[in-house]
Amino acid sequence: MTAENGTIFLGRDEATYGKDGIGWVNYNPEYECVEREGIPGRQCPFEPDETSTMGFGLSGNQKRRLHVGIASYRDPLCPKTLYNLFTKASQPEKIQVRVIQQNIEEEDEDCLLEYCRLMGSHDSNDNPNNDALLQNCPHADQVFIHQINARTAAGPMWARGILSKDMEKAHRDGELKQQDHCMSIDSHMDFEPEWDRKMVEMWDLAKNEYAVLSTYVASTDQLGVNLNHVHEVPHLCMVTFTSNVRVDATKCARNLIKPKLTNAIWGAGLSFSKCHAELKVMVDPHTQQIFDGEEFNRAARFWTYGYDIYTPHRVYVLHDYKNSQSNPKTRTWGTNDRSGGNKYAATKRLLTMIDVPGGETNATEALKVKRSKYGLGDRRTLDQLIEFSGIDLRNRKKTIDGVNRCGNIKWVPFIEHPHGVNYIPNFDDETEEPLDLDYDEGSVWKTTENALNKNQKVNLSLPHDSIRRRSQQKHGSKEYTDFLVMHDTTSSEEHGFSHLPIPVQLSAIILCFAFFVPAFVSAKRSKIFSKKQ
Repeated sequence: MTAENGTIFLGRDEATYGKDGIGWVNYNPEYECVEREGIPGRQCPFEPDETSTMGFGLSGNQKRRLHVGIASYRDPLCPKTLYNLFTKASQPEKIQVRVIQQNIEEEDEDCLLEYCRLMGSHDSNDNPNNDALLQNCPHADQVFIHQINARTAAGPMWARGILSKDMEKAHRDGELKQQDHCMSIDSHMDFEPEWDRKMVEMWDLAKNEYAVLSTYVASTDQLGVNLNHVHEVPHLCMVTFTSNVRVDATKCARNLIKPKLTNAIWGAGLSFSKCHAELKVMVDPHTQQIFDGEEFNRAARFWTYGYDIYTPHRVYVLHDYKNSQSNPKTRTWGTNDRSGGNKYAATKRLLTMIDVPGGETNATEALKVKRSKYGLGDRRTLDQLIEFSGIDLRNRKKTIDGVNRCGNIKWVPFIEHPHGVNYIPNFDDETEEPLDLDYDEGSVWKTTENALNKNQKVNLSLPHDSIRRRSQQKHGSKEYTDFLVMHDTTSSEEHGFSHLPIPVQLSAIILCFAFFVPAFVSAKRSKIFSKKQ
């Protein structure tokens, strides 16, 4: 294998990953497809086909709109972001923008009005409501501003959660289609010329209907620059543990020929996909004062819904780090009058979702959160995510096995929902509990439901023996056989263990300990828990 497909930098942490897990490796896009013993052919991601595209076409944006979501907090760069976005687009008339504007009216500039001034529109002395300014402003009718008093703001994830609800409403009103393109960015961005066309073409190169392009984008200092003359791009593949799980230690890749599959690490600064991804994996609004934890939480939810995160192989959207980070106003949301209980509950909620210690200890309540509207998907399991990402969530360690997953990795197959990629699950508007309770055979909740019905005692937070189900599926004109690894998930708490007399509980614990330790040692020797199995 040569470097003709590009190269990936794994880092320098030899102490954690060994000599084979550092330095540069050649990118091999063919490695991403899966070959399994006993299954004919290779399993690759689900490419767009005529049955899934709703008549919008297999590629391109000829019939598609581009919906851009922006969360802005007291940001004077927001107007310039709109200006750059529209003036540098190849088809600005197809772009719809929704801005969550968290301002203090008497102190901060209005994003849309200042954008209109940048576009050459003029104020009218006779019209204090700025109607004339907006009427003469190009693309002003394509921008929806959701005003929020900055004094009541509760952090970036909370704001993006409100933005998700606005997009959901637009879909219900028929303004946004599942097969449109959606992009989420910050409010201090710049763009390469014809960025909209280039982003769509880059997404098409992934050849995956479930692709989500995401990264920590390059600085605006690199606008128009081929970094190091090798098309160097940021590449997310590692996390660290703080009060939650935080994306960390950005790596890089060079001269990639296409977007690279990552180990399910997502960045909030840039997210580009079909809109069915945004509608299914909405940002959780119950997350006041959350900063750390937002990105990996959404990555886990994307991935368990069947979506795959890709590193963009070219830089078309850029971030103004210098001016945004030097403005003290944009960081004052953390001082707003919000009770610590809200942040505690939000942190606990996010930890519960991905089995990180500190979350909900009641298995029934934890399962309720995971199956809710802002919970995990049902196409892949959390155990599969841990294996795929290499992150030991349950023990707060950045690796489960010392293997660096920044390089070439394999796609994880799953069974598509029987109603297809464009189907958006239904949840109760008040309780946020699922309404589609007739789970299909490809749903991981189907196995959970069976376990509950059979009164099986299985712990939510531990991996168990897998139940493999083979399913013949149509994928375009080809037949594929997918394996889905599913786990029974319920808890002894649901069967009244805590209500037994204390002596009985102690006796049971001692007996379990006496049998568990020798069994565990024996299992290790026989490699029952081998990662290769």
